[in-house]
Amino acid sequence: MSETNQELTQQFYSRFQPGTSELLAQLEILRNSAVTVDAVEKIVVDAAKLRKELTDAIGYLPGYDRRQCENKLQDIETQVEAIRVSAAPKSKFAFKRKTAKSTLVPSPVTSTPTGSSAAPSSSISHASGLSLSGHSNSYLTLTSLSSPWSAASDLTISDLDHCVVNLIPSSANPDAPADLTFNALHVRNVTDTVLILPILPGSALLHDMKNCVIALGSRQFRMHTSERVDVYISIASNPIIEHCSLIRFADYPQQLRPASTDAAQEVKSNYLAVQDFSHIRATPSPNWSELPQDQNLPGERWPLQGAADTKALLQNLLPVS
Repeated sequence: MSETNQELTQQFYSRFQPGTSELLAQLEILRNSAVTVDAVEKIVVDAAKLRKELTDAIGYLPGYDRRQCENKLQDIETQVEAIRVSAAPKSKFAFKRKTAKSTLVPSPVTSTPTGSSAAPSSSISHASGLSLSGHSNSYLTLTSLSSPWSAASDLTISDLDHCVVNLIPSSANPDAPADLTFNALHVRNVTDTVLILPILPGSALLHDMKNCVIALGSRQFRMHTSERVDVYISIASNPIIEHCSLIRFADYPQQLRPASTDAAQEVKSNYLAVQDFSHIRATPSPNWSELPQDQNLPGERWPLQGAADTKALLQNLLPVS
């Protein structure tokens, strides 16, 4: 029995220690950058998972180990709560100040729901982000975005079907700056689509993708409830998947990087250091794998030129069933 408890303890630590280290690293990143709701929410969720792990391990963890883990997790939860509390008022006051400045005579406008919602939509477009939504069988570029591109914007992509999305400097985006990027990325409900995106300084949160290809770089990557997706990514942290299947990972293609990128300054990508929160075991996860080299899209096959026949183009790009 003691041998079984020892094995369980070792398995617990193999998950708990990397998990707490990752949370502390994310907290440090938040302290040195703009705090977003999504970033805080991600840490809250991750901390809750570790809390559940610790609760489930109470039956076999030695008392001393249990107290040490409890203290460490409590410290992380305290830090998370402090960041959440400090961030919440900041965003609310920022919206109010901007609304007041854009409506020099605010009394009739701010007193009605219609006025208060209309004013922020124009005055805080950079804060609320850009969107690309509701397209089928289309080749989409920067001109398809909800408003002109801005480096200060988050990007939301949703409800796409059989599309190619090209948002990097290329012949299809002739006026795009060489340093084009977005703060963060949110993707939801995308099917049979190829997403070609730049390297982002922030996080990428993806939900409900099916039979897709996505190329991007990000500081953090998290994918939920998705299946049959090829992910070409440049990332310094560990990619995270949950409730996913048939996800394949490869490095971000050199051909998609800005021409000005210095190879010597590129950070080594951890694209194969994937954490599967639906498979917290010592055995390899069956839900993801490395994309075989012979199935990687070569540089000349990435659709950067635009295309009249999107359907035919996708047949040569999407994952093989």
